[in-house]
Amino acid sequence: MKKFLKHGLTVSAAALFTLGLTTVSFAVSKGTWLMVDGEWYCYDSNGDIYENTFCTSNGKDYYVGDDGMLVRSAWVEYDGDYYFVNSSGQKITNDWRLTTPYDDEDGEENWFYFQSTGKMATGKKLTIKGKTYFFNSEGYMLTGWVTADGTEVMNEENAIDAQNSYYCDETGARLTSAWVKTTEPETDDDDADAEEYWYYLKSNGQVATGRTTNINGQIYLFDEYGRMLSGWVAYDGSKYMEIDGENDFYSLSSDEFDAVYYCGDEDDGHVKKNKWIKLWRPEDAYDEDEDVDKYWYWIQTDGKIYIPSDSNAAMGNLYTLGDAELEHEGTASITLKKVNSKNYFFNQNGEMLSQLVEVTGSNAYLAPGMYYFGNEDDGSMKTGSQSIKDDNGDTYKFYFGTTTNTKTGEEKGVGITGARNGKLYYKGLLLQAYDYSYQTASIDGHTFIVNKNGTIQHGQVEYKEDGDILIDTKTVKDGDTVLYQILYSTADDQWKYSIDEEASIGSLKDYAEPIDVNEIMNTVDE
Repeated sequence: MKKFLKHGLTVSAAALFTLGLTTVSFAVSKGTWLMVDGEWYCYDSNGDIYENTFCTSNGKDYYVGDDGMLVRSAWVEYDGDYYFVNSSGQKITNDWRLTTPYDDEDGEENWFYFQSTGKMATGKKLTIKGKTYFFNSEGYMLTGWVTADGTEVMNEENAIDAQNSYYCDETGARLTSAWVKTTEPETDDDDADAEEYWYYLKSNGQVATGRTTNINGQIYLFDEYGRMLSGWVAYDGSKYMEIDGENDFYSLSSDEFDAVYYCGDEDDGHVKKNKWIKLWRPEDAYDEDEDVDKYWYWIQTDGKIYIPSDSNAAMGNLYTLGDAELEHEGTASITLKKVNSKNYFFNQNGEMLSQLVEVTGSNAYLAPGMYYFGNEDDGSMKTGSQSIKDDNGDTYKFYFGTTTNTKTGEEKGVGITGARNGKLYYKGLLLQAYDYSYQTASIDGHTFIVNKNGTIQHGQVEYKEDGDILIDTKTVKDGDTVLYQILYSTADDQWKYSIDEEASIGSLKDYAEPIDVNEIMNTVDE
């Protein structure tokens, strides 16, 4: 194709195209603009019409077509590039145009951008008035997902590439420091059932992946495809993933994952921190069945669910107080942890324990014995006097150590066995005479006499009910000679006021049925 030099008119284009004369000519440096029958033509100095080229007037370009006539409001192809001229025929530069594609006048309208040279932007990234836009190889301004390497736009249909994937809103502007909820890049636009996910576009426009620590002051977790994760989320050493799906059956034990988090529902997503939270286990979370138990978990200041290390654990049995007896609820690996100045027990899956727990295998941190942690919505270790109701609403009194005392054998939190403040306990339970006014109870070879209040009796008398002797500890003498005498231990320890079999003269006269100390505290190791 013959190329022509651009020419400069001596009057403005506006003046040219508003005169309305049948034949008017204007001198140019190398030619003349003439209006013929209401249309403008550009002639060279030899009187030949310029065709298929740009002519210039006052620094502005105008295009004449195959017949030399000025082209208006149309696409222009020149030297393999595409331009657009407005209603005055002027080539538009540094501007947008909403129009049909250059090769399909019946096609759907799209936004195109024409650069400082007037060339249509194709296959590139441009910053326009402080905002970034992407254009494909056909020049269409892209919206939605875009993949671009540097300034080169590759393919908007690729899967997420954390270094090269961007998202543009309906205006075409690339999102930065912003959230968007949308489908994955490869999703068919006609798929009404396609699942949407939350994505976060960082300050450079790239999708966030992995752990992002400060989005409006919160921590969020994303998978390798940039999808914000919610619910139970675990880190396996290389990636983050949700573990509470329909077909997921993950354990929260310390050897399963490097870390576990809870990130709220799908429209929340931020990592919870430094708080208690009651949840279904991961394998039960999908169904959200209210008939399935929830458990309390402690979330630490770094957002990680507290899951004990096996190295700090002791073994134990779990109990509830059923119908006037302990009911065994299983065994667990148990770890003691202090939270907000209170002591709690956790099992190997990070679930807070409640009710009665008997530690059977001790470690350096935990003494063996029966502990009490209140109901399922409490869980803090109890000390001192406690009243516990069984399934029938009947109340039983207990006492759990308030301190560790090697002399008396008392351990903090452990149910007292033996004498404490003049009363008798077994694994924390206050032993009270219930069939008679007075009864004996034997613990670990030590026999005590208690009344209905659980108070230990140590007088050398006849213990009666309605005139009948129940227990006879009265000393019998013949003059100064003691023929029969029951003596009590006076050592200030857990066996104080138990009957001293070795020092007593004769055996205890017990006519009442003794208390069965295991009737209620019937633990599995008995």
